[in-house]
Amino acid sequence: MIPNYWAYAQKYTLCDSFFSALEGPSLPNHLYAIAGQSGGIVDNSDARSLNYLFPCIVDLFGKGNVSWANYVGGKSPDAQGLWNPLPGFAAFERPGNFDVKSHLLATAQFYKDIQNGTLPQVSYLIPAGTESEHAPYDVKTGMWYVTDLINAVMQSSYWSKCAVIVVWDDYGGFYDHVPPPQQSDLLGDGFRVPALVVSPYSRTGIVHATYDLTSLLKLVEKAFGLPSMTQRDGSSGSMLECFNFSQTPLAPFVITRDTKLDFSKLQPTKP
Repeated sequence: MIPNYWAYAQKYTLCDSFFSALEGPSLPNHLYAIAGQSGGIVDNSDARSLNYLFPCIVDLFGKGNVSWANYVGGKSPDAQGLWNPLPGFAAFERPGNFDVKSHLLATAQFYKDIQNGTLPQVSYLIPAGTESEHAPYDVKTGMWYVTDLINAVMQSSYWSKCAVIVVWDDYGGFYDHVPPPQQSDLLGDGFRVPALVVSPYSRTGIVHATYDLTSLLKLVEKAFGLPSMTQRDGSSGSMLECFNFSQTPLAPFVITRDTKLDFSKLQPTKP
């Protein structure tokens, strides 16, 4: 059903010990991924109307002069929701530093920025519901949404100097035999979620180091010399184990609808 993801896992990096940030649904997990906390939110209630009065990563981007964009599927990229909580941080804006809404763009703009050479240093991409793999939508549609985005990067000048991290916000309700690690903030971690690292410097194969959604923050903080936002991202794994910057850069692997995939060399993960 999702062969493209297994192809990326075989050619690049699969993280088999990556966890959601807390044992909860989409909204709080998305908040942890951009803020290192959820402000005590543990469910999806009032996702369209909340004002978040705590800092998030874009505050650090402003202070660190890091360019960024949040590309969102659907008709209204600035509409607040379960998967797109950033508009709710507008109330925390500070003039000249913390700017949210001008960075909320449609997915179509991502392709234009790739073509025009204007892609920011950090990009977040969030699908519309119909492009996602969330029930009841077709997982193949979501897979091709992700694949087309990765293809665009691989076929551009950005491939030689980028890392694409593909993650899911929660575990989907499936049984998992691996217990989540315990965190000091008492809310996390949640159950395991898939995670792929696609880069010319990906360490090919399976990386067993433990990460969660706040590791995305930690990686960006490390890359741009930014401070930690909370204790959670401060103590998270940075995902640097997924890279080998001294290796010969890996070639792009563009997957089309006609690509014949071979999984004979993919080794199963250890329990």
